[in-house]
Amino acid sequence: MTNGILYTPLQASEIDELATVLQEDAVYEFIGGMPAQADVVLGLQNAIQGPPADTDGEYWINYVGRLVQTGEMIGRLEATVHDGLAEVAFLYKSSFWGRGYASEGLLWLHEQLRRYIDVSSLWATTHPANLRCAALLKRCGYLPVPTQGLPKLYSYDEGDIVFRRSVC
Repeated sequence: MTNGILYTPLQASEIDELATVLQEDAVYEFIGGMPAQADVVLGLQNAIQGPPADTDGEYWINYVGRLVQTGEMIGRLEATVHDGLAEVAFLYKSSFWGRGYASEGLLWLHEQLRRYIDVSSLWATTHPANLRCAALLKRCGYLPVPTQGLPKLYSYDEGDIVFRRSVC
């Protein structure tokens, strides 16, 4: 728990609720535009199932955040762990932006990764116009890195800004 937010592993029973919470143009503005709700649901179902069986040593970690006082769902944290690194991401309902929830949630996720999974570095990518995300990543200790010679990053799209942080 952090700052009145309880993070728990995403459960199948929460998928429809999370898809509804995140169904906003602002949430998807820099990640391809808002998908149909059915596509969000399918993506979350796949997230819970984890990586394909032939993917050795890869883990998908998905948490949902809820306000402790009301139980209201506010968003999600995720990490894809592979090749000794973790790619992290976060999506929060826009009415909860600017309150420190994503920063605290991301730092909480770092602690989970440090404690329970052997990773050497944390990575995140964002669209260059997503200034809020870039600022949040910097507040959480990430530094922008050149895109030449990157490790394999599933979240990287050509033109993205790439950020790296040590696990400690």
